Amino acid sequence: MVAERSISLDGKTCTAVISDEPEALLAAKAAGRAVVGVEREGADIWDIKGIPYVIPDIKDATDELLELVIRRHLGLPWNICRTSRLLIRELTADDAGYIPEEEYGPQEAIFRSRETLELYRRYQYGFYEYGTWALVRRKDQVLVGLAGVSNPRLAGEMEDCLDSLGQSVPWLELGYHIFLPYRQMGYCAEAVSAIAGYSHEVLQVRLCALIRRENQASRRVAEGLGMTCLMETDIQSFEGQLLYGESPV
Repeated sequence: MVAERSISLDGKTCTAVISDEPEALLAAKAAGRAVVGVEREGADIWDIKGIPYVIPDIKDATDELLELVIRRHLGLPWNICRTSRLLIRELTADDAGYIPEEEYGPQEAIFRSRETLELYRRYQYGFYEYGTWALVRRKDQVLVGLAGVSNPRLAGEMEDCLDSLGQSVPWLELGYHIFLPYRQMGYCAEAVSAIAGYSHEVLQVRLCALIRRENQASRRVAEGLGMTCLMETDIQSFEGQLLYGESPV
């Protein structure tokens, strides 16, 4: 089975090839086309490499999935969600020039270089489908901050604390930062509320956050989402950090 489906993307018609035939998929991919694999009836495993999106049935090839596949193929950002004032989307290489160096430490240097940001896009979004996202003010397309979710990197006792809550779904760590000129305008609360909803409904995870004890503003944002402080640690690499988490549901 080989099929083609077209969608409208940013005013242009874009097409993806959908097939359960490895040869057809590889040929389409070699020709520079977006592809979606379909599991073959009676096959125990999908026996082809290099096709990142594989669905159980062609009926699962929704317009939303095709848009995601085509955006990945073209290197375009996926739009996560919109709020009344913000577009929350994946970062692009062009965003590197709009992220203030003075507001970030060395560990965030990846976001200030086009080259490293492009690698981040390819491997973080391409593999996990989540990460750090751009907060763009809709009225003028200004980048006002960054926020998103990532795999938690916590001390062992913090992981034990989350495990003790008995959650049946995975945890992701919420992070957020509004650039200095755009603070105290409610953007952070607006963004994280939307991200929390997306995390619950689409990613099907619960959220935690690691916040420095003295960062009262970040603590208020977490508490505004209904998070509570679960523990404080004095482990050297995490000294002065508070672990916040969502309550069990």
